[in-house]
Amino acid sequence: MGSESTESGVWRESLKVHSFDVDFRQRAAAEALCRNFLEAAWNHAEQLGIGYGELAKHNQLWVLARLLVQVDHYPHWGEEVSLTTWPRGTSGILALRDFELFDAKANRLAAGASSWLVLDAATHRPQRIDKLALRVPNQITRAAMAREPAKLQQLRTSAVALTTTARYSDVDVNRHVNSARYLGWLLDSYSPDFHRNHSLRSWEINYVGETLWDETVLVRSHQRGPLQFSHLIVKSDCSELCRADLEWKRESGDKQLSSSSGIK
Repeated sequence: MGSESTESGVWRESLKVHSFDVDFRQRAAAEALCRNFLEAAWNHAEQLGIGYGELAKHNQLWVLARLLVQVDHYPHWGEEVSLTTWPRGTSGILALRDFELFDAKANRLAAGASSWLVLDAATHRPQRIDKLALRVPNQITRAAMAREPAKLQQLRTSAVALTTTARYSDVDVNRHVNSARYLGWLLDSYSPDFHRNHSLRSWEINYVGETLWDETVLVRSHQRGPLQFSHLIVKSDCSELCRADLEWKRESGDKQLSSSSGIK
């Protein structure tokens, strides 16, 4: 992986799609793209002097609050791609950051917008970014998406589509489940037939709680349109962890499935 911080304040990373990044179609999995977005954000924050190490000195940490991603084309196994990311200042207590993914011919493959919180590491209470000793730069006004990630409505009517437990491989350096893993759990809640016939077009996630090692979680799902699903991930005690809206597209040449075929 190569990386550079350009004079315009945009961070760029050159990536290769490896075998461990792809799904059964030999295309980059959505969770892998999500991990790459988050890794680039961390790398750029470190270069700007507002990364994990610097915040740790002040007993603080970054957490992802909201994420919106749209994928036009998934890169294939072995493909060389370019990932760019840049901060866009703040909105209240949220720090804004955008992403774009390009192929070798500079065609845009995917784009994303994200909102981040700084938490006190001990109390996990949000910190006002404008009161921090560290300053989040506001160098770029161009937005990758037409809108910011929204505050999603709580899912009222739903069915349990998946029950799972947070294990060693789900936990990150902050000792809770990694943000990208929630997307993996959401995708695991769909049936194999649905995945064979559909590709994820976009996802929007609100992170509202944290999952710790060995906690049991439930993915609750509701179909709100032909290819649109809303989800809620909760702990076994019903405390809320995340809300999500996923939109899919049919793979060309595949048979149309019934509207009830998505959820297991």
